[in-house]
Amino acid sequence: MANKKKTNFIIIGSLAVVIAGGIGIGSYYGRTSDTIQGAAGLNNLKDANNNAANSGKKVITLKTDTKLNCSSTPWVIAEKKGFFAEEGLEVKYTGELKTEQKLPAILNGTNDIGATLPNALATYIAGGAKVKAVTLGEVDPPDSVDPKFRHMRYVTSEKFAGKTLKEYVESKKGAKITVSGTAPNCSTFIFNEIFRNAGLDPNQIQYVAFESDTAAIQAVQQGNLDIAGIHPPFYKLANDSKLTVLADSHDTGLGAASGASVYYFTDKFIQENPEAVQRFVNAIKKAQDWINHNTDESIKLTAEYIGQPVNATHYYFTDKGLPTDLFQPWIDDLVQSGTLKKDEVKIDDIVTTQFSS
Repeated sequence: MANKKKTNFIIIGSLAVVIAGGIGIGSYYGRTSDTIQGAAGLNNLKDANNNAANSGKKVITLKTDTKLNCSSTPWVIAEKKGFFAEEGLEVKYTGELKTEQKLPAILNGTNDIGATLPNALATYIAGGAKVKAVTLGEVDPPDSVDPKFRHMRYVTSEKFAGKTLKEYVESKKGAKITVSGTAPNCSTFIFNEIFRNAGLDPNQIQYVAFESDTAAIQAVQQGNLDIAGIHPPFYKLANDSKLTVLADSHDTGLGAASGASVYYFTDKFIQENPEAVQRFVNAIKKAQDWINHNTDESIKLTAEYIGQPVNATHYYFTDKGLPTDLFQPWIDDLVQSGTLKKDEVKIDDIVTTQFSS
């Protein structure tokens, strides 16, 4: 087994908080702003008050960090299409945070809702953070859905056009392959699993941190990086740059699990505010369903929002229930990479099905 990797922690009260690089899903898109609400947020607050008054509910305010990346789509749609308002929710965006700031902001109460990946969440919990996922965000789409909605693609120089991933790896003759990504996140998990599924050794991969998918694409073009792991809003940019697609998240063989992301709250918040959590789950799943059935408008709104030309958004979870088995491959990868010990974190430690009706 690989040597146990060192994890860095900070102490907040009695909690040990993981601050290893790469945690979360926000940093790799790279753009800053103060808020995503504006006039739409003010209008939705009025709608939330009206809906709450009509239903006899009290308006509930939830806080989260400002999201200026392609993961923002459900939040934008929930605001603009009134799904938060229908549930009597006012969502306040408290400003954009660096990746390493997001978990502490949840734990100290600055924000209520976090969004991350199953492997990052597992490391939070292994570090002592009392948080749990309440529902899924993104998932990899079924085969019947256009491949442009798959969670990730891995692209390389156009000189490798027509080569398979195995042929590409063989051309390296055992040398390390540099790939954009910082563990634990989706780019590292997915590419590790693609390698394993193809009978290749993930130890040949050397991950390199980049601030954005755009920066990784540029590094490949300049010959400073072998492979860039990119997300749907940047597929068009990679295609226009004539880069070669070597693999995508479907090649893990894991189905929906390969694209999984989660929304989470602290255990304390869940215990004290179950109605607020349920309203959020209801609203965000409505938004995600709307996105999957209205892709063109979702693409347009996402492109406007992140300021990048895009040809796809992510694909989102909309089913009833909560398939917790999707989390296991993410935990297994952490064990295989030496980040966690076997059974150090289990599925029940990271997710609750309380709100998954």
